[in-house]
Amino acid sequence: MGKVRKTKTARTKKHVATENSNDDETTVDSKENVIHTVMDQLQASNVEEKYCGLQTFAMLIESVENINHIIDRGIVKIAAPLLLDPVSSIRNAAAGSLRNMSTLKMEVCDSMMEQDVMTPLICYFHEHAETWTPESSSKTKDEDVDTFIQCTNLLLNLCESSDLAVKYLGQSRIFNIFPRYLDLSTFGPDIVTAVLQCLFVALEDNPHAMQKIKSNSEKQLELLLFLEGADPSVIFIKTLAAGVIINISGGIISSLPLNVMNEIISILANTLSVDHRLACNQVSSSVPLSNESGKVTSPKGKEAQVLESQLKSVGHVLDAQQSAIEIIANICLCEDGDDSINGADSSGEDEMEGDDCQNGDETVLAEDKLPPELLEALVSLNMFEKVWARTQLPAQNVMLILKEYEGSSLIFKKLHTLQTRALLCVNNMLSNLPLENLGGVNGVYKIWVEAGKLVFQQTSDNQNLLESATAVMRAALDKIKMTEGGNLIDCNLFSDMALSDIEKMLTGITECKLPEIRSNLIRMIGILALLLMNNLTEVSSNVICTITEFILDQAQKESEVWVLAEAIDTLIDLYSEDESDQLAAKVKLVEKLNLLTPNLRNKARQQKRLPKEYKVLVNTVVSNLPRFIKYKKERISKLVEVSRSSLGCLL
Repeated sequence: MGKVRKTKTARTKKHVATENSNDDETTVDSKENVIHTVMDQLQASNVEEKYCGLQTFAMLIESVENINHIIDRGIVKIAAPLLLDPVSSIRNAAAGSLRNMSTLKMEVCDSMMEQDVMTPLICYFHEHAETWTPESSSKTKDEDVDTFIQCTNLLLNLCESSDLAVKYLGQSRIFNIFPRYLDLSTFGPDIVTAVLQCLFVALEDNPHAMQKIKSNSEKQLELLLFLEGADPSVIFIKTLAAGVIINISGGIISSLPLNVMNEIISILANTLSVDHRLACNQVSSSVPLSNESGKVTSPKGKEAQVLESQLKSVGHVLDAQQSAIEIIANICLCEDGDDSINGADSSGEDEMEGDDCQNGDETVLAEDKLPPELLEALVSLNMFEKVWARTQLPAQNVMLILKEYEGSSLIFKKLHTLQTRALLCVNNMLSNLPLENLGGVNGVYKIWVEAGKLVFQQTSDNQNLLESATAVMRAALDKIKMTEGGNLIDCNLFSDMALSDIEKMLTGITECKLPEIRSNLIRMIGILALLLMNNLTEVSSNVICTITEFILDQAQKESEVWVLAEAIDTLIDLYSEDESDQLAAKVKLVEKLNLLTPNLRNKARQQKRLPKEYKVLVNTVVSNLPRFIKYKKERISKLVEVSRSSLGCLL
């Protein structure tokens, strides 16, 4: 949550071809020399040398190609203890550098954990934060405030990436220290925000920590919840406080007092009512543009302060909306914690039909699992429309302006993160809100089309965006295909779809390298074919056959056993009805599934270490496939016999 990092524009280096080898060797040698110098400086007794080493360390981190060298040489082991240095400026520089390093990717956080970054980090809070209060008379006040915020953000990033970090945090006294930092009048909005962000992440699925914060901070959190004011920093604090309050209640919002629950839903709605695109449009008009030579002249003095304040406010808006969306995504799951309804299909004897949750012998619609008062609030406040609006980026020229100026590049990144999180939230809401409150079949169809544009009409290398958009496409078709009674809906939205209309989809799956996206797309086109079964014409039959043959071909090539199982399960769903017998015979479904069976079994034996939900899917498909093949073979045999009998009568 809220993780951002500064990146430097890569400098283009021109080398003569014959000199490349020597230049590369020189670069490597030079880099090794710099890293060796940094290590020496960090271990020096002289304050200036240590500070110089930390500055160079910070510059090295800005280039991703340096990270492996930094990790291999164990610089984190040397830099992390400087969080406890007696000199304020050294602590601050160390905290900033390590925090920036932790934003790069989860693997980097894992390496930092291996190099024991947590021990000095926890010691920092124990030694410097247990009784500290910012003093206006202190010469190092601003520096100390920034160090605390950077260390808290570092802790947040580590906890997001590592369960071990959460474990160490729980064993420390930090959950006893943090509550005092929720006093807004003493510590100010920046510190309170940082602590709330960290608690929001660290408390999730952490009962011991939940109880500790609940007993120490419940009243303070409720005070923050009822803050007055429309400033973006206030909106952000209230949104985070709402998330922490839900988390200390075990994530079950219905367990909260009704007035608190209503206030939380109202806060989320107000947070998402701010027009994020308008805010970005307005700030982009203040961002300096590059001249003809590509140089940007940064503003100075009061003008620079005004722009910095504007960018900070927009950043708060985007961060608050991301937090609100994450909260809504979590509360839009079944109250019993059954994650399988989260836009995912499961299979087997306990299979959920469409949007239904199973509860003993009764079938309960997913939307019926939400508390009535919560469902009413989400619907009355148009929460789905508000979340969907966050999937829309500002105009392309605005995005380009924000991206090119270093000071606003973080806003550009936050917009893309917000878009991705909003799509994931839409995925959850599609599964858990009634069809009529989503605009009916036509409304959900429009969502499917818009998500499809993100997937197939843009050349994006943002894998997170593609995964979340394909999940929305899959969930939208899942919603369309089933009526409340669990029957296939009579829908003609796709009746005119021709082969040319799905070419981009099929090409997208072929080129897709991420298994999660392949799985979503395969299931999605399978549901699409299932909808076309409602109104069989020559055109729709050809489309279904093409989709079937494509899925069978992809299944032969698939390396991941759970994606292979997803493909086979999709075909079983598609051809489970008797009306599909003729098409099954036409594509030689039984023969081709027979060829896939040993491949599925072999991969299932080889790839045993799978997440629980994938393992259930694979085991179920391995069990169901032989039965399905036997059933369909008998049906097709009867169909052939009937055809022969009819032909005999004609002769």
